[in-house]
Amino acid sequence: MSLKHKNSGFTLIEIVVAVAIFAVITGIVFPALLQFLDMRERVVEKNTEVIGLQKTFLFLANDLRYAANRLGKDEFGDVGKTTLSIGDDSVLDFTAVYPDLSLQGQGVPRRVQWVLEDDVLMRVQYPVTDPSSDTRRIEQSLLTDIEDINIQVHQVEDGRDSIEKSWDEQQRLPDMIDIELTLATGIKYRRVFTMLGGDASQIQAQITSQNNPGDSGDSGDSGDSGGGS
Repeated sequence: MSLKHKNSGFTLIEIVVAVAIFAVITGIVFPALLQFLDMRERVVEKNTEVIGLQKTFLFLANDLRYAANRLGKDEFGDVGKTTLSIGDDSVLDFTAVYPDLSLQGQGVPRRVQWVLEDDVLMRVQYPVTDPSSDTRRIEQSLLTDIEDINIQVHQVEDGRDSIEKSWDEQQRLPDMIDIELTLATGIKYRRVFTMLGGDASQIQAQITSQNNPGDSGDSGDSGDSGGGS
């Protein structure tokens, strides 16, 4: 008995038809896939930008809320010319007094700087009020691709609001500070913060008590004034 064997492979026509169908499907799906990946990348970039903006304005609000009416010192011990330095070596430079829950709300003074380096906005905090060149720095990079930062200070006196781009006062802080960030995309974000700095003599007494913790009476008084700053 003779057996007939039938070939089970694909014919050339079947292969050509399959390749043609695959090419058509690829031509339809591939552009949509590229568009989806591009959209996903833009959404991720936008979310990163929004998170950076939220963190930036949150830290700015807290720092400026607790800003202290005090003249700082540089690394050489020279006293600063103003209570709030704008646009010198840093975007903002001032002393802030933060309430510490572990110290029953007593204010703890710190030196705070906002610095723009290589289009990156960074917050720098020192564990002391007057840092030297070897003082430890705590740095946070908060927002990238910054093209420009515009700052205006407001001083309300006799019902009139005067607006300046710099601050030269030695005995008080501004009443408000207006900060506008311009990103590399050209989009601008603007916020106005109210300053709540206390009296300069009370702030100095508080810092003195921090440096001399043995004087319990002064420490108690300064804790109250620091919490209200």
